[in-house]
Amino acid sequence: MATSIKKATKKMEFGDLELSLRLGGREIFNAEKRLGKSMLSLFMDSQGGNKLPPVNEILIVLQSANQTAGVTDAKIVKAFEKYLDQGHTTMELFNDLMELLELSGFFGKKDKNTKTDSESVSLEAEEPTEDSLL
Repeated sequence: MATSIKKATKKMEFGDLELSLRLGGREIFNAEKRLGKSMLSLFMDSQGGNKLPPVNEILIVLQSANQTAGVTDAKIVKAFEKYLDQGHTTMELFNDLMELLELSGFFGKKDKNTKTDSESVSLEAEEPTEDSLL
């Protein structure tokens, strides 16, 4: 018997809307269908380099991920205008998208057992010690 894993939900204040965002299989399918391309291609140019996606594509992903009832495309665009009027930037919107994708496991699962190396490394020149050749 397969077990169901519930995807994490991201709450987001967006203009005058409170969005509840989740990217599961159905939401990714819907976003890619509307975009006409893979969501990974949002971040790659035609030569395979990195790029920032245009705002309209970010809004399509947000709308596809939105779980709040009654939020139309027109409301998303109006909320985006208000979001900017409130002093937010398109870079903040991009960061929200990245948080959503990461939270949803879009870039893969993080290894909970990964250890960080706490040994400090200095690039400063050190005084030679007796047993040092340099």
